[in-house]
Amino acid sequence: MVFMTKRKIITIDEDKCDGCGLCVPNCPEGALRVVDGKARLVSDILCDGLGACLGECPRGAITVSEREAAGYDEEKAMVNIMKMGKSAVEAHLKHLKDHGQNELLAQALAFMKKQSGKPGTEREKPCGCPGSRAAAWEAPGPCENLSPNSGQSQLRQWP
Repeated sequence: MVFMTKRKIITIDEDKCDGCGLCVPNCPEGALRVVDGKARLVSDILCDGLGACLGECPRGAITVSEREAAGYDEEKAMVNIMKMGKSAVEAHLKHLKDHGQNELLAQALAFMKKQSGKPGTEREKPCGCPGSRAAAWEAPGPCENLSPNSGQSQLRQWP
């Protein structure tokens, strides 16, 4: 069940919008897309209403207004933001802090902490793909003491 509440959210004037898409990358939450040649708010729950996209519209087609909308969901927004990488996450957290959105900031940080231990997250793989780095093995003793059938590898680096 979606709860509607009166809150600040962006509005796009379709008559002014030329579909340039400059607003889309400035919405890290993923609430904007260009659809049928016009910028569209694709999800109320992804729009925080803080207007990061406002200054990027050369036509002035985007405004923030107060209307009935589904509540903003910081966790769902963070899923999109984290896919864009560290700089997008840092920019979003700074944006929340600069706008005094301490509750949303706390939600974002809690979500990130919760995600850090889940399989498939980047924090689980701090060194990247194992095949992308060289590894060296040291023989347990001097190489001259190794016989061809000793079971000890003389390989020093792989791959």
